[in-house]
Amino acid sequence: MSEIDISQLINQFKRDGFVVLKRQISPAVCQEIGNTLSRAVEVISAQSSRDITNRWYLTHRTDSGVLYDVYQRFPEARKAAEVPEVTAFLKSYFNRSVYLYVNSYLYKPADKDNEVPWHQDFLNRPNETEKVLAWVSLDSATQENGCLQVIPGSHKRGFRKWFHVEGATHHDRIVLDKNEEINKVFVETEPGDIVLFSNYLIHSSAQNSSDLPRRALRFVYKALDDDALPRGSMIMIHTESEDFYTAVPLPRN
Repeated sequence: MSEIDISQLINQFKRDGFVVLKRQISPAVCQEIGNTLSRAVEVISAQSSRDITNRWYLTHRTDSGVLYDVYQRFPEARKAAEVPEVTAFLKSYFNRSVYLYVNSYLYKPADKDNEVPWHQDFLNRPNETEKVLAWVSLDSATQENGCLQVIPGSHKRGFRKWFHVEGATHHDRIVLDKNEEINKVFVETEPGDIVLFSNYLIHSSAQNSSDLPRRALRFVYKALDDDALPRGSMIMIHTESEDFYTAVPLPRN
């Protein structure tokens, strides 16, 4: 991807709050990842034994269609986390070292409530800096099976006022301004497409009203700074040596 392409992507991202990168991962790799994680869902749902990886990572929520920290737990998922075009975008956008903040596998089981109301990601962490999310489509995502819906430009105002719905699967929500929803866009994707969007972008997805799967990977990237990691260990995606330099001498033994 050329520098002018990256520049155009960043300009679009800053304007709309999201961009779509088409056909970044082959259908065969998408199928491999989807098969592995679908099998994992079956095993996890059928067993009640302790998961040793829960010592370091978040407990999966198969009741709400989420497997957490799949990069660390499932090697197949790593193939989608370090796509060259995504790394090039992140490197230019943040202009400093970038690490993988959190990641997950999202699916919409037909027998569950899987509508996701309008929200912004990480509303409960207002003091942290901006994050870029990569939503990697493993299946065709359409209006029928609950593709992403976004409100272009809604990221420019930062975090909105929000409220918490106790007991709900997707509990942190916002209230849209009057008539704001008429500007929504359905982001339909094919396997291997990647949607990059700001965590400030207002987005949602509808109930999967079809018999078709809607599986995706969600990678969240962030510039290296003083924010604490939510869990696990740091996974660097891109490094700038200046970010690791300090003029203060280290103590010697």
